[in-house]
Amino acid sequence: MIGDTYNLLHMDAGADLPAAHRIWEQDETVLRDGMAFYAAVQERVGDLSWPEVDELLKAKKPAKGFDSKQWQQVREAHLGFQLGIELYSLLPLIGDKVGFFDLRVNDDLTLTIPERLFDRDHQAKMKRVLVPPPVNKADEIVSVSGGMYYAQEAPGMPCFIEEGQHFEIGDPLYIVEVMKMFNKVYAPFAGTVDEILVETDGTIVSKGQPLFKVTPDEKFVEEDPAEVKARIESNTEQYLTAVA
Repeated sequence: MIGDTYNLLHMDAGADLPAAHRIWEQDETVLRDGMAFYAAVQERVGDLSWPEVDELLKAKKPAKGFDSKQWQQVREAHLGFQLGIELYSLLPLIGDKVGFFDLRVNDDLTLTIPERLFDRDHQAKMKRVLVPPPVNKADEIVSVSGGMYYAQEAPGMPCFIEEGQHFEIGDPLYIVEVMKMFNKVYAPFAGTVDEILVETDGTIVSKGQPLFKVTPDEKFVEEDPAEVKARIESNTEQYLTAVA
């Protein structure tokens, strides 16, 4: 840990440097505290190697003249700093697993973007993760935000959608006005409108309010919350095992 901390501290904290070449102020503070702590420990325990220091500080029985209270504080600080360094190492592991390092800035400052990121289906999945839609049932389309609902582009023009009409993914369904901004909302999936739940234009709607009853072309399968939780816990355990 001492060596790792030393290397990190010899990155420059200059604010005008690229992110990859600098260390952020809050991290620098923590790392300098760690260096000061281990320097004090080294002075107290004498000329021991790092594995010997690590083994000594993991022991529950006080050593080197520390009383029980001091020893508990020293051990807790040591274990805390070690855990922090392990958590830092999670970042490159996660980056490698998700393909983050496939994104590169070339010498001419152009970007190399993996082909998989141009896939529309992949983009749609990522959008649902990064900007999750309001919670709704599989047979409903709900308002993406609060605002004023409009069924057509302008007065006198045909409605975007009618009851009984089939729509494709990406077809415009309605407009919601928010602070004089007219936002056209597109279908997130293909299906058929069974019932329109908003009676007139200019109706105020709230985020998540059902607007249409629909029959999707594809059957939506809801994941069991317990299965989602188990998958997250499994992934977390794999990462922690890798850095243990």
